[in-house]
Amino acid sequence: MKVIFELVIATFFASFGQVFWKLGMRDVGTIADYKLSTIVNIFMNLQVGIGLLFYAIGTIFWLVALSKKDLGYVYPFIAGTYLLVLILSYFFLGENFGTYRIIGASVVLLGLLFIVKGG
Repeated sequence: MKVIFELVIATFFASFGQVFWKLGMRDVGTIADYKLSTIVNIFMNLQVGIGLLFYAIGTIFWLVALSKKDLGYVYPFIAGTYLLVLILSYFFLGENFGTYRIIGASVVLLGLLFIVKGG
């Protein structure tokens, strides 16, 4: 499997994992302490669990990609996760973003394209 494909899969799973974590934490509510009961409550939430599973799958693809390419090539793909989370949070969480986030995301995407092209 090509490294770019593995990194894209890792990015998708990690991004959806983040969305599920946020959905789960909306149910859990604001965390005010670090008591064991609070932590158990977080991890008993189904959406947090799904997010952990998605993140774990993404991590497997990430590790496979790391076995094939330099860290300096692979690591910038975390920026891809940032971009996808921005889009997913708009559609699934109803979050808004303004002009500055769009410009910033565009610059990040441009940088990622340079890394892929030069890689």
